[in-house]
Amino acid sequence: MSESGRITLPIGGDVSALERARLLAQAQWERFARWQTPFSIVSALIPLLLALVFLSDLLFPHPRLDASAVTLWLLVYLVAGVIPLVFGHRYPRWAGILMVALIEVWSSFFLVFVQHPHAEINALLELPVIALYVGWFYSGVVARMFMGLSVLRVGLSLIWNPDLGHGLGSPTIMIAYSVFIALFCFEGARAVRRQGQVQARTDSLTGALNRRGLLIAAEEFRQRARQAGEPVAVALIDFDDFRLLNEEGGHVAGDEALRENAEHWMRAVGMRGITGRSGGLVARLGGDEFVVVLRASRADAATQLCEMRKRAGHAWSFGLVAVGAAEDLDAAIQRADAELYRAKGGR
Repeated sequence: MSESGRITLPIGGDVSALERARLLAQAQWERFARWQTPFSIVSALIPLLLALVFLSDLLFPHPRLDASAVTLWLLVYLVAGVIPLVFGHRYPRWAGILMVALIEVWSSFFLVFVQHPHAEINALLELPVIALYVGWFYSGVVARMFMGLSVLRVGLSLIWNPDLGHGLGSPTIMIAYSVFIALFCFEGARAVRRQGQVQARTDSLTGALNRRGLLIAAEEFRQRARQAGEPVAVALIDFDDFRLLNEEGGHVAGDEALRENAEHWMRAVGMRGITGRSGGLVARLGGDEFVVVLRASRADAATQLCEMRKRAGHAWSFGLVAVGAAEDLDAAIQRADAELYRAKGGR
C-alpha cells in the first residue's frame, strides 16, 4: 500500500492471479466508498429494503399473490436503489425527497386499492423508515411538513379503506401503532441530527462556536439584525499573558480559564444554542483567541465588553469594530484584529 493510503499492485509475477484480483477488487471498493456519502448510502438502502420485501414475497408466496406485479415492483426498487449509489456525493437532496414521495404514493395505493392484509402491512411498515430518513437528512421545515402530510395520508386511509387489515386486528390500532412508531423514529432522527450539528459547529473545550459554526450562525444573526434595523459589532478577544498562565499553572489551568471565560461571555451576550437566534454569538478561533458578535452599536458593544472584562477572572483585551452592511465577516474580524493589536500597545 502506498503512503497516500491507496493500494498499489506489484509489477511482475510477484503475486498470484488470485491475489492480484483481490487487490484490484479492494481498490475498486475503496474508490466506490470514497464516492459515497451517508446521504447517498441511506437513500439507496430505503428502496433496496423495499426490494427485499418484494423478493421475500416471491420466495415465500401467499394467496392472491400477483407474481408479475411483484416482480415489476422489485425491479423498480432495485433501479431506485442503484441510482443514489451511481451519483454518490452528487446525489441531490431534491432527488431524495422525490424518491420518498413516490414511495408514499406507492404506500397509499397499497393501503387503499390492493385490499390485501399482507400488502397493507408492508405499506404501513415503510412509514417509520421514511420518518427516520426525512428526520435525519432534511431541515426542520421540510421534514416536519413532509411528516405531517405522511401522518395525514395514513390517517385518511381509514376513511378510504375502513376494512384495513381485513380481520387481522383493529384498523384504528394498526394505524395508531404505525404513526406512534414513526413519530418516535422521526424525533429520534431529529435529536441525532441536532447533536451532530452541535458537535460539528462547537469547540469541544469551551462549548463556544468553532469557526465553521460562527460562519453559519453569523449569517442568520446578521440577517435578523438587518430585518430589525439594528447594528452589528464584532470583537476579537485575546487573553493577556496566556502563555505565562500555562507555564505557571499548566495546560489544565489554561483550559479552565478558557472554559470559564467562554461560559461567562455566552451568558453575558445571551447566546442560546448554535443558531443566530440569540442576543450575541461567541466563537473560539483557536488557542486563546475568541470572537464575540453583538447586535449593538460599537459604543454600546464597547460598554458591554468593558463590563464583562471587569467581572472576568482573567485579564484579556479586545479589538472592536462595527460591521458594515455589506461587509464580509472575515473582513470585519481582520479589522478587529488590527484594533486588538493597537489595544495591546503594538506588542
